[in-house]
Amino acid sequence: MRKVGVLFILVSALIISSCVNTEVFVSDLTFSEDLSVDEKLIALGATRLDVNEPEAFYDGDEWLDRLMELTRECDDYILISTFLGSSSEALEPFYELLCQKAESGVDVYMIIDGISSYDMTESRYHMTPLYFLRDRGVHLIEYSPVSAMHLIAPNTLMIRDHRKLFVFDGKACAIGGMNINYISMGAGDENQRDSMYLFSSKELCSALTDEFVSIWNGVSVEKIDRASFSSYIDEREGDVAAYLFNQGPGGESRVSNLYATLINSAKEDISMIAFLPVFDDNMLAALKAAKERGVHIKILASVEDRALGGVSYILPDLVAVADEFYLSMDSKGRLLHEKLFITDNRYTVIGSTNFNYRSMGLSNEIALMLDSSSFAISSNAHIDDRSSDGVDVIDLKKAEERKNDDGSFLSYLMVYYGG
Repeated sequence: MRKVGVLFILVSALIISSCVNTEVFVSDLTFSEDLSVDEKLIALGATRLDVNEPEAFYDGDEWLDRLMELTRECDDYILISTFLGSSSEALEPFYELLCQKAESGVDVYMIIDGISSYDMTESRYHMTPLYFLRDRGVHLIEYSPVSAMHLIAPNTLMIRDHRKLFVFDGKACAIGGMNINYISMGAGDENQRDSMYLFSSKELCSALTDEFVSIWNGVSVEKIDRASFSSYIDEREGDVAAYLFNQGPGGESRVSNLYATLINSAKEDISMIAFLPVFDDNMLAALKAAKERGVHIKILASVEDRALGGVSYILPDLVAVADEFYLSMDSKGRLLHEKLFITDNRYTVIGSTNFNYRSMGLSNEIALMLDSSSFAISSNAHIDDRSSDGVDVIDLKKAEERKNDDGSFLSYLMVYYGG
């Protein structure tokens, strides 16, 4: 039975792999020296916004406390989209608060991905599905729920809604990598290491609301009116230029365009935290070209145990395009689930996107690039901090040894398409 399941996933992946176009990583446009980064991004589908520098949360408990505060303050509407959403003992107060808000007249809308109930992280041992929210007035839908229909259209099983976003009354919004489940926010000292970023930007709130309504109306029989979600004037204007790539159904925005532009425009350095770093040939070629022209490349990689064989298989290729390559081995055994990408101490990408082949087109993703030297410097300092806690420094010799000892081509294919 397991072999049948593996075959089903691989066949499905091959059917839809044509949806992923990474040729932009080797395109003339992204290498062009006649265009600025701004001009390239606009040409490649970015939405230009003015935002404030965000408040960063790197601890699930701290983000949960702030999330509770933001929810209590809402009196109009709350929009939530998460990849994996479920309740557990520590999360029960948050979900109870959401229900109380809904019962008091606040419009609470929540999208969870259809595989939430099949969560394979540590959360599965503590998980309560969220269907009970519907009985308390919360509008809850699943994006592409797992069903027999996937036997007819297997490609739809592979395309998931991987975004994590919040909008609170149009006054505050957040994006990042944390799911709303046990291992992200409910496990205390055992929380996986992750990040969320909180903004008070009218323009970003409006853009995220637009996307939320579009996704909701595309999958739900209960349609919602965009005009019913007010936007509010900021007390202070945003002073940071930002570029939003919302990769979802019906849109032409692709996160690959963002990463390709930054890599091929980089002049000094590239730093990243890469979860499940399985790159294709075009992504590797762009990084190799950057390294050859003198750009210093630092990669802090993180891998789940079940994907270790797949990443080990490609590890020599990954190490070859980096000047520094670290494999996260946290002293407490906590997974590093962050997504962070910085170039030239100026441009910083945050959001839900893993820097790997799958996120380039086989899932709905959100990525926001901030043009801010101060934010880039603080984010680079954060990467340095993460790199100092229980990492394994990998050179080419060690990478070849890991490939020989642990590498698995089948696991590589699973991670390549399945993430």
